[in-house]
Amino acid sequence: MPTAIELRQEAGQWVHEARAMLERVESETRGFDEAEQSAFDKLHADAERNLKLAEAKERQSAADLGFEAPEENQRQIPPDAGETHSGRPTASDEYRNAFINYMRHGEGRMTASQREVLQRGEARATLQQDNDIGGGFFAASEQFINRVLKNADNKLALRQLATVYQVGRGETLGVPTLSSDLTPFAFGGGELTAAVEDTGIEFGKRELRPRDLVNKTIKISRDLLRSSRIDIEAFISERVAYALAQGLEAAYMTGSGAGQPLGLFTASNNGIGTARDVNVGSTTNFTADGLISVQGALKDAYDANARWLFHKDAITLIRKLKDGNQQYIWQPGLALGTQNQILGKPYITSDNVPHTFTSALYGGMYGDFSYYWIADAVSMSVQRLEETYALTNQIGYLFRDMAADGMPVLAEAFVRIKMSA
Repeated sequence: MPTAIELRQEAGQWVHEARAMLERVESETRGFDEAEQSAFDKLHADAERNLKLAEAKERQSAADLGFEAPEENQRQIPPDAGETHSGRPTASDEYRNAFINYMRHGEGRMTASQREVLQRGEARATLQQDNDIGGGFFAASEQFINRVLKNADNKLALRQLATVYQVGRGETLGVPTLSSDLTPFAFGGGELTAAVEDTGIEFGKRELRPRDLVNKTIKISRDLLRSSRIDIEAFISERVAYALAQGLEAAYMTGSGAGQPLGLFTASNNGIGTARDVNVGSTTNFTADGLISVQGALKDAYDANARWLFHKDAITLIRKLKDGNQQYIWQPGLALGTQNQILGKPYITSDNVPHTFTSALYGGMYGDFSYYWIADAVSMSVQRLEETYALTNQIGYLFRDMAADGMPVLAEAFVRIKMSA
C-alpha cells in the first residue's frame, strides 16, 4: 500500500497534468470538448481521492496512537455533579469487560458477577436518564461510548473543527447564542465619570441540549462474534459510529433545530440569519471575485481559524477559477500534513452541503467552525437480539438512549454563500 507521502506525490502529478490541459484549451480560446472534459474531471477526481486517502492515513496514525495510550488521549468526559469519573459504574474496567462479554456471548455465558455488574450499572444509568429500567437493555460502557464518538469525529470533518461538549442526557448548556452584543468601549471617561449602562447584549432563545436520536439496530455475523481474533468492541463501535455520523452530519448541515440540531445552512435568528448571506456573483456557478467577497465579509477576529465548507461538486467548479492575476484560486495540499486550499485557506467537504447551484440557493460557507457547538449525551443502551435474525445466522444489537444536539452560537463567525438571484 502506498504511503501518505507517495499518495500526495501522485496527486501532485495528476493536478499538474490537469492544469496543463486547462491552460492549453484556454490558449486556444475554446472550451473543453466532451473527451477533454471527462479526462480533466477524472484527473482531479483521482487527485482528490489520493489527497483524502493521505489525510485519512495521517488521521488514522494519530488515532492509533490514541488507542495505544487511552488514559492520555481519550476524550475527557465531565463528571456528574458530586461524583468523580471513577465513581460511575459504567466507567470501570470491570464494567467494560462485562459489557464486552455481553456483546460477544450474550447473558447466557456471563458469570453471575458480570451480570450483577451490568445490572447495577444499567440501574444507575437509567435513573440518571430518567427512563424505565429493564427490557433487556444494558448501559454501554463509557469506554465504548468514547470509542464511538472518536470514530464519529474521524468520519466528520466538521466535528474535528467544532466545539464539542459531553454532557449528561438531561443536562443543558443553556442558550449560548448572542442575538446582539455589547457596544464598543469609548474614551473620555474620568475617574468620577458615571458608568454607562449597556443594554445591547441579548441572548437567543434556542436551548442547546441533547435531543433523542431514533433507535438503531445493527447485525453482526455469529461466526464473526465467535472469532477471538476480532476486537468486537472496536468492530461494533465502528459500525455504530458510521450510522451515527451519517445522521449527525445531515443535521449539522440542514437540521431544522426543532427536536434536532440547528444546521449551518438553515437560515434562523437562533443560529445564522440571512444577514450573513453573501451572493457569489453568478446564478449557477462560483466566481473568483465572488469568493473573494465572501472571504472579505468575515471579520479578522475569525479569519485566522476560518475554513471553507463545500460539497465536492462545488470543488469541481472552483478548481477552474482564476483570480485577477490569472492565478488559480484552488491549490492542492501536496506537502505532508497540509490540506487543499482555496484563496489560501483550507476547505472541508460534506455530501450534505447544498449543491443545487441555482438562483438564490445556498452553495457553501466560510467561517470559524469552532463557533458551531455540539452537545453529545454520555449515554447509550444496548440490547442483544438473539433470535430475531437467527435465519441469517446473525445477532442483532439494538441501540437506544442516544442523544445529541448542535447549533451555530455566533452568526458573525460565518459567511454563508448564496447563488445570485
